[in-house]
Amino acid sequence: MSFAHPGWLWLIVLAPLPWLLDLARPVIDWPTLDGFRRRPWLSWTWLQALSPLARGVAIAAIAVALARPRTVGGVIHIAGRGVAIMVALDHSSSMNAVDYPTSLGLPPIARLEAAKETFARFVERRPDDLIGLVAFANYPDLVAPTTLDHGFLVEAGRAVRPARPGDDGTNIGDAVALALGALRASPPRKKVLVLLTDGNNEPAVPDPLDPLQAAALARDLGVTLHTIAIGSFRGPIPKLDPAAQPPLKETSGPNWNLLERMAELTGGRSFAAADLETLENVFRTIDKLEKSPVQGRILTRYNEHYATWAGLAFGLLAFDVFLCQGRLRRLP
Repeated sequence: MSFAHPGWLWLIVLAPLPWLLDLARPVIDWPTLDGFRRRPWLSWTWLQALSPLARGVAIAAIAVALARPRTVGGVIHIAGRGVAIMVALDHSSSMNAVDYPTSLGLPPIARLEAAKETFARFVERRPDDLIGLVAFANYPDLVAPTTLDHGFLVEAGRAVRPARPGDDGTNIGDAVALALGALRASPPRKKVLVLLTDGNNEPAVPDPLDPLQAAALARDLGVTLHTIAIGSFRGPIPKLDPAAQPPLKETSGPNWNLLERMAELTGGRSFAAADLETLENVFRTIDKLEKSPVQGRILTRYNEHYATWAGLAFGLLAFDVFLCQGRLRRLP
């Protein structure tokens, strides 16, 4: 237990005051009652000591109530709105391929499952930022706008399923445009878009937005775009650190040249992740690149107990009044 205003506790030194005033009260000597029957030990005369005792304890209780005793009822994290981040996640049918390597000799997992779990850990590391999610295949869908409710965001991300056959495709340009629209509504000045895909831009919709035009739009809006290619990719092999990432094969996967040019247009970075460990490292790198300028605050919620002590003081004073109304009443 702690006290919000402990200075009031000094009033407890006044608790003996009613007893001292009772001792200093003048009395009148009456004729002796020697020879009469001895009174029982518990008599009305003995109960007279309860009156100053009740008043003294009431003073102490009032002092404690004024000091506001309280106990910790919980700790609340108030997040500061530092960075607005949107993640555009490819959920086309190719993302359902169970061929994404894991560490420690475990069997491969689906690319989409790897991306969702890595995204969840990324969100948990950034409690002070507004983060949202767009899932796209042939058509983009806003899974969650930028929000501080990260619990809801993680659950919504884990609920993303591979696209149905009628929606199968990879529409990167429209996905970036939808994510930019969500970012424009976010209050933070610093805005970041993370694009994750395992395929080339191959939309099957009329008049799709060109991915480079979408990247130029992000640049004009002041949004930094980072791109992540997972799985194998087409185009020249990027110069990766062989000690940090395993080599990738040149196949019909993500268009590395396109993703790299999109990131460069906005001042962002492009990454390639061939396994789960590398994907985790990529998100950690982005986490370090986009630090939040606003620190979160911790608020403590207290349970107040002053009412109990105030009630005790009131009850004792009422008890004292009751005692002094009967046979314990004393003349001035």
